[in-house]
Amino acid sequence: MLFLHFRIGDDCFALAAESILEIVPLVPLKKVRQAPDAVAGSFEYRGRYVPVIDLCALDVHRSARRRMSTRIIVVRHPHDEAGLIGLIAENVTEMLRLDPAQFAPFAPGPHGLVQRVELKDLLPAALPALVASR
Repeated sequence: MLFLHFRIGDDCFALAAESILEIVPLVPLKKVRQAPDAVAGSFEYRGRYVPVIDLCALDVHRSARRRMSTRIIVVRHPHDEAGLIGLIAENVTEMLRLDPAQFAPFAPGPHGLVQRVELKDLLPAALPALVASR
């Protein structure tokens, strides 16, 4: 199975490629007033505005580092199939081909151990209503 390898802080994660619509560069974002710190903003994607969550801000309480390898992963909203959401992650540069059974809960990756993560588990339960997009 194919997975996208990325980092949140010092930890490595793998997200199933089938969950991903597109990976785009870290573009300028429009700030959303009074949104939680993890909501980095919104950007126009194929004619619609998509909210963007900074996974580093969410998990390690700092913004993702602005580097060439920091990207926005565009996915279908895990709690609203019609909605889209962007996820900012670091070191979004490699794909892994692994058997899902290898994750117990970690698998060997290119830079150490990698933990598999499901899309629905990346966002806390309170955020879906704040980042609903249509």
